[in-house]
Amino acid sequence: AHPLFAVRMCAALGVDGTRKRRTELVKLLAHHPAEHLSDKLRLASLALDCDAPQPVEEVTTAAQEALRLGDLWLAERLARAAVERSGGLDARLVLGQALGWLGRGREAGAVLAAVDPAELSEPELIAWAVPRAANQFFMLGEPEKATAFLQTTRGRLTDPAARTVLDGLSATFAMNSGNLRRAMTLATEVLSGSSASDM
Repeated sequence: AHPLFAVRMCAALGVDGTRKRRTELVKLLAHHPAEHLSDKLRLASLALDCDAPQPVEEVTTAAQEALRLGDLWLAERLARAAVERSGGLDARLVLGQALGWLGRGREAGAVLAAVDPAELSEPELIAWAVPRAANQFFMLGEPEKATAFLQTTRGRLTDPAARTVLDGLSATFAMNSGNLRRAMTLATEVLSGSSASDM
């Protein structure tokens, strides 16, 4: 339908009527699983404004897919809804990254800072620490804080592969700060180590 037609129809139905129609449509579509990603994202977006919300895990997955496709606004909208309902780490990571890439580093920092690192497993700690440090460094212009944060986080890790990920990011920070000698030293150590992943 033409967008103008949809606007007129929503105006005619009113807020409650529109919400009721959305709910009916989401319930109907839920019985016919979408095959295409675009349809899944449309359904997730539609379900946000109805009385038949999708499970938080599905909303979070849709937010991750939107982020992967570069639809930062949809990723933010979906992830924010998931965070408001659950406060889960995966949803916070998507929301933080979407906000950061939208140039809203302060908001991204606040979303990521709400996580208690003491409650995270090592893989979760890495998944959280990398975007938080990158946001501090690149979006907030706080290189010293970002570097110190990485070092503190590294000290909490026991897995050599996880430490290597943070060392690689530290090398990137050193390079972008103009400390080429430090960047070369760290990068050489990372690339020569047996625990270095493709990342």
